[in-house]
Amino acid sequence: MSLPEDIRRHRLFWTWHRRIGIVAALLVLILGITGIALNHTEGLRLDQRFVTSAWLLDWYGIDLPDDGQSFAVAAGRVSLLGDRLYFNDKPVAGLVDDLVGAAQARDMIVAVVDGDALLITPQGELVERLGAESGMPPGVTAVGIGGDGQIVVHSGAGIHAADQAMLGWSGVDLAETGIRWSRSDPLPDGLLAALRQDYQGRILSLERIFLDLHSGRLFGRWGIWLMDGAAVLLIALALTGSWLWFGRRRK
Repeated sequence: MSLPEDIRRHRLFWTWHRRIGIVAALLVLILGITGIALNHTEGLRLDQRFVTSAWLLDWYGIDLPDDGQSFAVAAGRVSLLGDRLYFNDKPVAGLVDDLVGAAQARDMIVAVVDGDALLITPQGELVERLGAESGMPPGVTAVGIGGDGQIVVHSGAGIHAADQAMLGWSGVDLAETGIRWSRSDPLPDGLLAALRQDYQGRILSLERIFLDLHSGRLFGRWGIWLMDGAAVLLIALALTGSWLWFGRRRK
C-alpha cells in the first residue's frame, strides 16, 4: 500500500532536513568557535601568539630568508634577517627595510636602519631612535668609529659624528683613513639558525588563522564559497524546519 502524498512529502522533507543539518553542523561549529575566539582576541592574545607549523607556513606560501646582513660589534652582532632586526639572537625593533651598518662606542651601539639611528645597549635594549630632527644626515651609506672613538656616519653631505650623549649629529672634518667603517659579513651558521627559528615564529599569528578560518579564506577562494554554502544551508534548515513544524501543527 502506497503512503498518502502528504506523508511521503513530509518524510522526504525530514530526510533532507537531517542531511542538511549534518552537513551544516561542522561548518556552523567552525563559525561558532572561531567567532567566539575572535571576540576575545585580546584576552586570548591571538594577535601575540604565532604559528610555527611548517605545513601551515607552506600553505600560506611563507618562505624563510636563507641569509641576512650582519655587522660585528664589541658586544656581539647586529643583524637583519628578512625585515627583522636582531642584536645577537634578540629582536630589537619593528619591521626594518634596510640595515646600513652598526658600530659600538663605549656602552652604546648605533645601528642605522631606514635612514634613522637606533641606540641599543649591550644587553640588546632599544634606547632611542634618532631621525632627521636630531641632525641625522639623509642618505647614510656607512657607519664607523672615528679616531677619537666617536660614532661617525658617511653620507652625501659628508661625515657626521654623534655627540657625547649620542642625541645629536654634527658635520666634522675627519680624514677617512682614520675611520674604521663597519663591514657586513655572513651570519654564523648557529646564529642564522636561531634567527630563522625566531623569525618563523613571528610571522603568522593565531588571529590571522582564526580570521581566515572564520571567513573560509584559509581554503582559498573555494573556502569563501564553502562558508557561503554554510549560510545557505542554515537558511534551508530554517525553512524546512518551519515547514515541518507548521505541517505538524496543522495536524
